[in-house]
Amino acid sequence: MVAGWLLTLPAAGQLEIGGTTNRLNGTVSGGYTGDFGNEMSSDHSMTFGGSGTLSGSYYNPNFISYTISPYLNQGRANSSFQSITDASGVNATANIFAGSKFPGSINYSKSYNSEGNYSIPGAANYTTKGDSDGFGISWSELLQDWPSLSAVFQTTSNSYSIFGTNDNGSSNSKSISLRSSYLLRGFNMSGFFSDGDSSSEVPQILEGSSQSLTSTSDSRGYGFSVGHPLPLRGGFSATATRSDVGTNFAGYSYHGTIDTYTGSASFQPTNKFHFSVGSNYSDNLSGSLYQAVTSAGGLVTPPAQGSSNSFDLDGNASYSVMANMQVLASADRRQQTYLGQSYSADAYGGGISYWRLVWRGNFNVAASVTENTSSTSSAKELGFSTTVSYNKRFSDGWQAGVFGSYSQNVQTLLITYMSSFYSYGASVRRRWTKFGWTAGANFASTGLSEQAGTTNSSQSYNSSVNYTNWIAVSGSFSKSNGNGIQTGAGLAATPTPQPVLNPTDLIIFNGNSFSFGLSSNPQRRLTLAATFAKSNSDSSILGILSSNGMSQYNALFQYQVRKMSLNGGYSRLEQNFSTSTAPPARISSFYIGVSRWFNFF
Repeated sequence: MVAGWLLTLPAAGQLEIGGTTNRLNGTVSGGYTGDFGNEMSSDHSMTFGGSGTLSGSYYNPNFISYTISPYLNQGRANSSFQSITDASGVNATANIFAGSKFPGSINYSKSYNSEGNYSIPGAANYTTKGDSDGFGISWSELLQDWPSLSAVFQTTSNSYSIFGTNDNGSSNSKSISLRSSYLLRGFNMSGFFSDGDSSSEVPQILEGSSQSLTSTSDSRGYGFSVGHPLPLRGGFSATATRSDVGTNFAGYSYHGTIDTYTGSASFQPTNKFHFSVGSNYSDNLSGSLYQAVTSAGGLVTPPAQGSSNSFDLDGNASYSVMANMQVLASADRRQQTYLGQSYSADAYGGGISYWRLVWRGNFNVAASVTENTSSTSSAKELGFSTTVSYNKRFSDGWQAGVFGSYSQNVQTLLITYMSSFYSYGASVRRRWTKFGWTAGANFASTGLSEQAGTTNSSQSYNSSVNYTNWIAVSGSFSKSNGNGIQTGAGLAATPTPQPVLNPTDLIIFNGNSFSFGLSSNPQRRLTLAATFAKSNSDSSILGILSSNGMSQYNALFQYQVRKMSLNGGYSRLEQNFSTSTAPPARISSFYIGVSRWFNFF
């Protein structure tokens, strides 16, 4: 009755109450829904839901403006809210004193029963469900002839479970940051301060343990930077930062301080010639490498406490020989102390970049060669890299492109290791009046030249065909293997060379996935669509093997009549992890109903 009454309401105009100007629009829906599976009780009933947006201002949009967007019982089968089960929540923002010398903002979000992802490279994302909320506030002072100041506070929390397991995970974080800048006699100065802490419990799905990995961390950072123009159309900048980091993970703890100093200067005496010099010093190299991993969300064993540092001095120059050709030169001196040993390395190199029209297509090439000398070896190593691409549009409607890149003996963050990688791919497109076709393929591989078993590789293929709006068919396939680290959202590639990490923290994986899609708009107001995705992956850590699988079907239709639409949909998810004691998850849901868009006021 309520849904039917709302569907008959007329649209209204703007509403003004007590100095506020408001607009409200949204979609109200009602229909019949059902869901069933081995992880939920069977349920069939009439349902009511919708989504809306209330926006407005008080007195003037530059004084206070706000937007509130609630949604209720929105599921994947019948809306754009990505959830197997119905999701509800709200997103809200408010801007205060916008355009003034003291602007500020507030944001808030809350979601229930929403869908998330647990990722394994090369495989389609595995599905999670959970609740989350977030709150943030920011404020700035922008007085003329005074140092600017901005402050930001943010807190978030999230809890979730993974279909096909008995495991739950959660994460919480809060942070505050301050930043200020000031221009004094041509010197652009700025400073910052940040403080934050976080905690997480990540289920050990791939390790076969019923317990969660618990991690807590805190960090505090502050720094100062200054810059100033120089003659010859140049400029310089210098930065000094200090980071205090601490973490506790799997019974291990780490607390360290990282001081970093950087400086650079660049000049362009002519339009064709440019050169620069730069330096970087860190008094805690192992702490910097560990911070790169934890900043990416990685849960790894902290490094051993000990003295380490790094210093880097580099110079670069470029000269435009002609409009489409540029030559490059570089020199680099590096010194490091790591794990009780001292290392040094020198690198000198040059390169060229060139482009031109070839057979009426765009051809680009870049290549460089570097001679590396290291204290760890009496021999000199030659490093090189190249990138080539070609794209062409043909007169008969074809478009095609190819690219490739290869590098060998490229210096990593650690002097003692060199890396290599290659990638290549192609794409093609063709249109025949009402018929179109596209296809593409990409391949990539990376690894450390000196160490076996460090290679990560991936490949992907995609293709689609369509005939006007009547029908469109698409498909894709991807595959990858290598090693990664555990994060709260699944596995991720290691952001530092593997020797930095404890081997017990690395997870070896390989996975593949494919998907198909079919859609049609046979009439202007009618939409039909269906998708299917399936993935399989294996992972191994400390000899424990996990075989994982996921398949998902989605189908929907929508028919619009002015502001009303008839909607229907069906979803089915199957998901399993061999190391879990829970049975494979099998969940299905369907929906059919009507919805109407309103501009309430």
